[in-house]
Amino acid sequence: MTKNIFMSYSRRELGFVDDLVHKLERENYNVWLDYRALIPGSPWNVQIEKGLNEADTVLLVVSKAALSSEYVALEWRHFLEAKQRVILLIFEAVDLPKELEQFEWVDFRGSYKAGLNELLSQLKQPIKEEHPVPETGFKAPWIVWIAIAVSTVVAVMSLFEWWTLFIPWILVPLPYRIYKRNFNFTHVQTALMALPVATLLSIFIDTGEFAMDDLILLIGLVFGVTLLFILRSPAMQRWGKPEAIIPKYIDPHDPKIQNPVPIPFYVDYAIQDRAIAEDLTATLKKYGHPQVENIQEAKAVFALISQFKSDTEAVPEKQMLFPILVQTNNNLSKKLSKIQWIDFRPGVRGLDTIAQLLPDPKALLKSMGMRPVSSQTVYSPAVTAIYYFILLMAVVNIGSSIHYIINPPDVEGLFANELTELAINMLLFGGLAYFMVRGLSSRKGLFSNPWVILLGLACFGLLTYWQKDLDGRIFTELFDAGFDEFDIREGFVNYIEYVYYLGLAVTGFVFLRNKRDIKHWFPARK
Repeated sequence: MTKNIFMSYSRRELGFVDDLVHKLERENYNVWLDYRALIPGSPWNVQIEKGLNEADTVLLVVSKAALSSEYVALEWRHFLEAKQRVILLIFEAVDLPKELEQFEWVDFRGSYKAGLNELLSQLKQPIKEEHPVPETGFKAPWIVWIAIAVSTVVAVMSLFEWWTLFIPWILVPLPYRIYKRNFNFTHVQTALMALPVATLLSIFIDTGEFAMDDLILLIGLVFGVTLLFILRSPAMQRWGKPEAIIPKYIDPHDPKIQNPVPIPFYVDYAIQDRAIAEDLTATLKKYGHPQVENIQEAKAVFALISQFKSDTEAVPEKQMLFPILVQTNNNLSKKLSKIQWIDFRPGVRGLDTIAQLLPDPKALLKSMGMRPVSSQTVYSPAVTAIYYFILLMAVVNIGSSIHYIINPPDVEGLFANELTELAINMLLFGGLAYFMVRGLSSRKGLFSNPWVILLGLACFGLLTYWQKDLDGRIFTELFDAGFDEFDIREGFVNYIEYVYYLGLAVTGFVFLRNKRDIKHWFPARK
């Protein structure tokens, strides 16, 4: 009977593998999963070979990415020579190499539950003598087809909010991206959360009263909320590539080790990440770990990974290398992709835990490590609050101006100057929001400075009052021209200042509660 299992797979199927490993461990199987089993400071090839040799059964997740991976090829060629039991887990339909056609297989392209039950049944039985080659052709779980159908409706409905630009930009291609498994979960979630705001603006600004067109928009709103729940479902989390998976966060604990064995350490970082490096260094020294001047002399190396640094000179097979993800980076070196990381993107947490568990890298990674997925977009609460506030103000500003500019009241000769000013105001607001979001998220450029961000938010206030003044002048001229007060579309401008104040208060509250994260996020100046 199978007891020890070795997982061979591509990182592109990490959501599926993570869930499957959890299910197998719940059935009391010992599963060797590379990023959880590889301990830095010991040769990888020795660790991998030990995992293969001790395994009763090898589970090979069959996908296009897996069969094109040199690492996966080395693994399955190794267990071919060792003549171990191999079960193919068909995640995608691909042409199998001749050497793999002889092995047992379980089809996971359709029902995950049926595939799991079949796998558990095979693990409890002897090897089957005949193994027909699995049939080809695209198959997917039923939830994927539902997600594609719902996202198609949402994509069409998002076209009504064309004036927001980013909502249709993200949601229109979403059905195809779900099919290809490569959508960005964080970006899609942002667009789906912004859709209700844009929909309500479209309803109340366009006519000021409920109409059939508004019913269509509300139907789109319901589908958008439904889609968000579908994308967060376990089945879709197994289906998507790493960037389509909800980020997982660690919860550091206090192991209560006051005097750990001293370990010579080195913090490898770009100057822009100096604030984090200084706090990490101070904590390690507090627990008695000596800092060395040269990276080659260190027994433990902490490599801070961001847009400013994507590799390190440390050797993970000889040194205890702990990559610390400060910021999303899609250009990491291959050696950093084989071991767990410590994730500081949601905020710098667990410094004391790192220092206390440093002599025991296995325990440290179990407590603080995360699966090596660098393509996800993750920010700290303070940065997230600023990010959403900027987007909210941009949507409200543009939404409350666009109806005047696209469809001005039919009164010849009135407020031509005001409409021009309104267009300039909207362009300034949109441009400012774009560059603020770009600088905030990339940590580069003019708006990678917290004081400049605060200045930008103050400019939002000035542009908001300018917009309100313009709306007031337009309202007055229409009223003087004989329009009844109830026939004048005031739009949302009368409320935009309250949206600004409320958003500023919430953002300020989160900002003050997370001042340390702001210090760590914005890059240090040279």
